[in-house]
Amino acid sequence: PEPPVYSPSSRNGFDMESDVYKMLQDPGEPVSAPKQSGSFRYLQGILEAEDGGVSPTDRPGRSLRSPVRSPIPRLVSPINTPLPGLQKLPQCTRCGQGIVGTIVKARDKLYHPECFMCDDCGLNLKQRGYFFIEENLYCETHAKARVQPPEGYDVVAVYPNSKVELV
Repeated sequence: PEPPVYSPSSRNGFDMESDVYKMLQDPGEPVSAPKQSGSFRYLQGILEAEDGGVSPTDRPGRSLRSPVRSPIPRLVSPINTPLPGLQKLPQCTRCGQGIVGTIVKARDKLYHPECFMCDDCGLNLKQRGYFFIEENLYCETHAKARVQPPEGYDVVAVYPNSKVELV
């Protein structure tokens, strides 16, 4: 690397004509606040509602939870109350908690990846065959155990896009 060339337009080694120098020196343009994700705004709204409207950024110290609880009694759980301008999180069918991140969808029901499991044995059904019997979710083994075929017939699992030959 070559040493910097000093010119009459530079002071203390800074080029006063550079765009970066001008941007740093120009107080005219305010710095915009960083954008927040919808999930973050939703969770921030819940924290504010829990603590009587105090924003987590306005609290003293670095703790996310205030050591002093709000004197305002909570009449309704903030998760069940829609907050204005915030998108509601999808609810997991199994555990009832909000889903942030990866969602598993089966028969219009939503699950956390770790909640998508057999109702009998708890086997995770991601990337496996799964069966709904009377609105319950089962692995192939437990689905076959629940279904009683007519006398003389066997239970056979038929998967989507598989070719079935009728005889």
